Amino acid sequence: MAKRRPPKRNRSDSGVEFKLLIERFSEELPKRSGVAFLFRTSEQFQNFVYELVVESKVEDKKIFFNIMGLKTPLSDFPRPGPAICRCEFQDLKQGDYTVIVDRRGKQVNQFRVSLKTTPKLLKSSTEDRFIEVFTDRSEWAFMPD
Repeated sequence: MAKRRPPKRNRSDSGVEFKLLIERFSEELPKRSGVAFLFRTSEQFQNFVYELVVESKVEDKKIFFNIMGLKTPLSDFPRPGPAICRCEFQDLKQGDYTVIVDRRGKQVNQFRVSLKTTPKLLKSSTEDRFIEVFTDRSEWAFMPD
């Protein structure tokens, strides 16, 4: 049985394929808190909101993400929107981290982030960039052209 491929999407002129929001979260029930990394595609799909598949791991002061691709949504209810993935870490200590994002083994972007009270971007790669990093949800949110 052949795999279903997601439909083609329009590419933005910027060349940035993904957007990443880094923010702290806190929930009362169940009681937990930490840092969330929310990935989304820059473009919006017309028929379904696909799931973005991202693997993650932490080693010392480095956080690794591997963007694997898209997964078909479980719901058959069509609606437009970007593909999204949320990765949460509850045990990260406050401090500066190097974040490495691998795009399907083809491209790697790296940046430094401070995960203190409020996450802050310290340094971002500028060459061959495929991901844009935000610490403000209003800048990360999808805004159609």
